[in-house]
This record gives sequence, structure tokens and C-alpha cells, in this order.
Amino acid sequence: MATVTFSNNDKNGGRSDTFNGAQRRSFSSTAWDSLQTGSNTWLVFWDESNYTGNYLKIGGQNAASNKDLKKTNRNGNNWQGEIKSFIIYANQPSWWNESTTPPNNDLNLQPHDAIFCTGTDFNDETVVYTANVSESDLNSCKFPTNNNVDMKNDIQSLATGSSAWLQIWNDVNYSGSTLRIYPNTVVYSDLNKVPRLPDGDWKNQMQSFKLYNAKPDESWNLDFDQDTFFGKFPNSVQEQDSSGTYYHYTTQDCGYDIRITGQSYDSSTMTMSFRIDYDLTGHNDKVLLDLVINSDGTFNSISYEYQQGGAVQIPKSVIKAVDVSAEVLGAVGALETAGISEEAANSFIEAFDTFCDVFNKISNGLYKISEANDGRFYMVAVCTQTLCRAFSAVTTNN
Repeated sequence: MATVTFSNNDKNGGRSDTFNGAQRRSFSSTAWDSLQTGSNTWLVFWDESNYTGNYLKIGGQNAASNKDLKKTNRNGNNWQGEIKSFIIYANQPSWWNESTTPPNNDLNLQPHDAIFCTGTDFNDETVVYTANVSESDLNSCKFPTNNNVDMKNDIQSLATGSSAWLQIWNDVNYSGSTLRIYPNTVVYSDLNKVPRLPDGDWKNQMQSFKLYNAKPDESWNLDFDQDTFFGKFPNSVQEQDSSGTYYHYTTQDCGYDIRITGQSYDSSTMTMSFRIDYDLTGHNDKVLLDLVINSDGTFNSISYEYQQGGAVQIPKSVIKAVDVSAEVLGAVGALETAGISEEAANSFIEAFDTFCDVFNKISNGLYKISEANDGRFYMVAVCTQTLCRAFSAVTTNN
């Protein structure tokens, strides 16, 4: 394991601080005047915080290296008490033997690695795992530099190598809310900015994970773009209540609250769950929708449940994707004439027919309601719009 020990007296005597494993650290001040690196340790340090200013590279694959910082040149001065930030690498970076300034944002992850850090921007306590590995309870997983700190609910940034598939959960034993992180993911430098369904973010929320060195199954072809989804509701406004974050959307002079309540997977499908609320005096109407997508991005099924405040309730129903009938084939031909491919046409017809089925079945349960001329009846149209917008936000990686 890569190791660096900094000491505050000459020749590595006196008080010392040892850092084990690949990591990044930034300080306001230090009192170190000597250091020692272990074998297989590549160290870069700077005389300013956040990996800027004058720098020095030390270490390598061979035996340990020692440095008396009082006798080490720093642009005409020395390095005693001047190290304000450093990066430790456990493998030689590709740029190590170059004379150019080293990059300060290179994590140097190996293909099957995932890195977990207690600070944002991949700083502070750090641990690197190599696939395949799984941890069901991070309360028992310690950091290599500070064995008194466990990983449970203490991760603020993470990243994956070029052939590493990572799935995390906010509860032990791979349960609760989940997030999938794909290879070469470096966008999670601040988990406070990563939404956690049904509410909150992923800062200090991870309690278990699984790391793979190959794509585990075909459902990993799928993901969902929340920004694309909510961006399709015109003039919607993000709001918050005790149930979490939602977007308030007004149409036909009526207001509706749109929420994503879950994202789950099995080996071949992804399920996105939504809740739509319509509030009116003395009532609260709510529709729960589950959109199931096959691994190739096509429809599998839609399930819905309508709960009407104080009145009708339509029980949960499941509508499977339709078979391609002669009537549908005729519609496909018409769309092809308009320049739309057969594959796209089939997907459109399948989606449209399924949405119509949802609309008709819900409408059939509502048409006798005396308030059908207000936003309550228009709820069925909002459901259909939500499903269409949801399907357009599904992304495929195959």
C-alpha cells in the first residue's frame, strides 16, 4: 500500500503523521520538515492549498525515499513547513516522467477501481476498492489512514474506473434507495448535488455497495434523466414539503404536483415510479404510476392506481405493452411514409396505444363524477402527459 509519513523534526524524528493509500489532502498550514515514502508510492505536494503553487514529485516503484525538507529547494527557498496540499498515488501516473506541471485533478484510477472519499472533490479520508467486491454494512469498513473512522454515512464524493460498475444503497444489506454509477464516472465530486429518490441527496447516505468489473446484466443499459423529465413541464416550479421535492405544474388553470418516488431494477427492466397530486378544497386526488422499461429501451408495462380524496378509488391495474396488430401495422406504414423508421414507428404506436388504454380505463371510472368539469377530470390527461415525458427521459447505454 502507498504510504507517506511526514514529521515535524529533522530526519523523521518527533511527531509524525502517516497517510496510507491513494488520497488527496489540502491544508491551511503544516509544520512538517521531513518525510518518508514507502515503496510503490508516488507523491506530489504543493506549497499552496488546493494543489496549486510550487510543486515537487517524490517516490516511485523502488525502495522508500527520504526527504529533509529544510534542504529541499523550493524556487529559491526550502520546503520546511510549506506543504499545503498533496496527492498520493498507488500506481504511477501516465505523466509522472514528464517535465510539465502535473495535473491536480487526475485520480489515476485503475480500470476496475472505485474511490470513496469523506470530502467533496475527492478529498480527505479515502479508500479505493477493486472489483469484484461487495460490502453489505459499511459500519464495519474503515479508512486505511484513520482506522477509527468507518465508511457508513460518511461519503461525499466517489468515482469509478474505466471498467467499474458501482451500485450503492442508503441502507445495509443492499436495501433502500439505490444509485447506479457507470464506468468512468467523475461527475460525483459532490454527492450533496446528486438526488436520492424519493427525497434528499446522497451526501453521507451510503451504507452498502456492490462493485463489478463487468456489466452485471442488461438492465444496466438503462437510466433516467430527471432534468429532461421535469424540464418538459412548462413553467413548472420546484417546491418542497414533508414528503420531499416535487415540481408544481399548472395546466388548464389547475395545479398538479409531480414527484418521482422511486427508481428500481431487476435483471432486465427498470421501473420508474411517479406520484401526481391534484389538490382542491376538501379533497386530495392522487395517482401512482409505475413505468416499466425493457433493457433495450422499449415499453414493458405501466401500472397505475387512482386514489380520490373522499370518493372513488380505482384499484391498481397493470397494462402490458400491446401486440403489433394489423391495425397497428397500418399505422406504422403511415408513419414510415412520413420518414419515420419502422423501429421508431413501432415504439410510438406501442406507447400511444398503451397511454390511450390508461386514459380510457381511468376515465371510465371518473365520467360520472359531478366535478368532472374541473381539474379532477383533467387528471387523466396529466397522467398521460407525465408518462410520455417520462418515457422521453429514459436513456440507454447499449
